[in-house]
Amino acid sequence: KMIIMDEPTSSLGEKEVEQLMKTCRDLKSRGIGIVFVSHKLEELFELCDRVEVIRDGQYIDTRDIKDWTNDSLIAAMVGRSLDNLFPKEFGTKGEVALKAEHLEEGGVLHDVSFEAYRGQVLGFAGLVGAGRTETMRAIFGADPLDGGKIYIDGREVHIKNPGDAIKAGIAFLTEDRKGQGLVLAESIRNNLILANLKGFCDGAFLNQKRIMEIGTQNIESLRIKTPSIDEIVGQLSGGNQQKVVIGKWVNTDAEIFIFDEPTRGIDVGAKIEVYNVMNRLVKEGKCVIMVSSEMPEILGMSDRVVVMREGVVKAVVDRDSKHFNQESLMKAAWGGTLDD
Repeated sequence: KMIIMDEPTSSLGEKEVEQLMKTCRDLKSRGIGIVFVSHKLEELFELCDRVEVIRDGQYIDTRDIKDWTNDSLIAAMVGRSLDNLFPKEFGTKGEVALKAEHLEEGGVLHDVSFEAYRGQVLGFAGLVGAGRTETMRAIFGADPLDGGKIYIDGREVHIKNPGDAIKAGIAFLTEDRKGQGLVLAESIRNNLILANLKGFCDGAFLNQKRIMEIGTQNIESLRIKTPSIDEIVGQLSGGNQQKVVIGKWVNTDAEIFIFDEPTRGIDVGAKIEVYNVMNRLVKEGKCVIMVSSEMPEILGMSDRVVVMREGVVKAVVDRDSKHFNQESLMKAAWGGTLDD
């Protein structure tokens, strides 16, 4: 009589989402009730008859869908009105921080080349299976390259594994935060130091005072909602888990930050806080690379966009280009050519 769906579209492609929506409508027509938990507002407006908002474990409001607007729903979710879902701030464009030349990975990546600058967000757009995540994993040394070169600040680097990448100043916020980004059974304190254990050691021993100081700063600056720094990470919400992943990498000496699907499965308020971290990094002169399947996010936060399809770079579009719009980027993602 009742089906509960908790973030059912978080890892689905566009066609799969359409099929799920059709299935849900069929179930409704047969008198089956659906509780549909989602942070994607367009899905709520497409499918739901009533929407209830819960924030920080507290009931906020319930209304018929016709009585909600996009703005009022967002305001209820985050506790304040929002003038801009994507609070983009611009840094000062600096030198090329990361340059990839002719990257090849058997059957997956084909002649992938691009440049990412300090003080900017470089977005990576494309359909599921386009090779965006595979490109980032190869750069980070998680998957071996068959050919190509990587340069950091103009110097060629040879990255054989993630340890080499970290030493070279690269941070990688994986799309799979639960499986690859965190140790869910460990505390916030322990997760925050994972990427830079040496930096928290005095000789052979961990400096617990320094860990507590930096960890407390992370919790405050990233607005991690937790009763204690010793809270088990697996007990946190998705948004707060993502903030712990960010904190882990902020605690390194990284100059290049790769965000792979950074806001997948987190609420609107947490998304904005992630965007603010990106803003802060580019204003500090860092380089940010963002892989996202959400086109509004790509357009809202990127200074330049690389569009990939089937392991090939199809287009590179600057923010001031006439092609910096959803229609053009999707055209390239589907294999079309952008006119000059």
